[in-house]
Amino acid sequence: MKKQLSSIDLHYLVKELQILKDSRIDKIYQPEKELIVFSLYKTNLGKRLLRIGIGKSIFIAEEKEPYEEILGFGQFLRKHIDGYFLTEIGQIEPERILKLTFKSKEEKKFLYIEFFGKGNAILCDGHDVIMNALEHHDFRERSIKPRLKYVYPVMGYNLFDLKEEGLALLLKNSKKDSLVTSLATELGLGGLYSEEVCLISNIDKNANPKNIGEKEIKLITNSIKKITNKKIDAFAVFDEKNDVIDVIPFDFEFYKNNDKKSFPSFGEAASYFFSQFKEAKESAFDSKLKELQRIIENQKQTIEQLRKEEHESRQKGELIYQHYQLIKEILDELNKASKKHSWKEIKEKLKNHKTIKEVNEKERKVVVEI
Repeated sequence: MKKQLSSIDLHYLVKELQILKDSRIDKIYQPEKELIVFSLYKTNLGKRLLRIGIGKSIFIAEEKEPYEEILGFGQFLRKHIDGYFLTEIGQIEPERILKLTFKSKEEKKFLYIEFFGKGNAILCDGHDVIMNALEHHDFRERSIKPRLKYVYPVMGYNLFDLKEEGLALLLKNSKKDSLVTSLATELGLGGLYSEEVCLISNIDKNANPKNIGEKEIKLITNSIKKITNKKIDAFAVFDEKNDVIDVIPFDFEFYKNNDKKSFPSFGEAASYFFSQFKEAKESAFDSKLKELQRIIENQKQTIEQLRKEEHESRQKGELIYQHYQLIKEILDELNKASKKHSWKEIKEKLKNHKTIKEVNEKERKVVVEI
């Protein structure tokens, strides 16, 4: 059973998602922690819903569900990119990472969706500095936390630009016992596509990777190029019990004996496939759990904001302390002047003052530059 998208699945979905390019964000929803939905509007296209199952799936949803809740990260996205235009939709090849570029006037922001592990969503500024993430992590090779540069894991080989010599080197140094496992994990093809490559190359999938010769390497390389450049002809795949077990962007030799249902697009097939696994009715426990998750997410956002305010207040306090004598002298002089002159007169006299930059005569306040 497919639980996550492979790199090649994402490759084909990204092709279809280009129809959303230059759409404007109309609304952002996060009804569940692992679900983010963008309501997008584009002239001549109308409204479309981009449904992102964090770590699992992405497709254009046909119908709007009753999204009543919006968790903390969804609120954060609304605050920072609501009303922006989706200007680019791309994959960081060969990784299972989607990169969405949002633009408003001259400001750019990037939303990275990771489809490996438990998945993640990371919002970055135009310099790829993390603003916030659905999940904060400290890995050995990278950290996903605000104010850090976004770094993603990199495969040693790009399966979308694979050369025969590169594949030969990978197989020569493989630590796996079988060709199919090496292609799936060390090259990043994933299990199904590795099986398909071995089938259409007519090579024993259980062969030792180190024993693969030049002729077989050429066949494998050509087969990989074929499956990454196919015309989309999508299907949902069923087992003998008539249960849906997979979704594929084109017909597979691996599934030649399975019943299939054809779809106009890979996204529609993916939508159908993942919709089969929705719970019929949310239990009271799950409902309470969702509510607690929402509260926790909101509290996290509040704590983050308070930390920021605390940092700014501390900086202001330190500046006041460092320039205490100057500030005291200014206050003393203003108190004296206010006994003899109106605040309107004081404001006029303080024009072009080196330190006092603004006078609010109504509230009797001044802005000092230090």
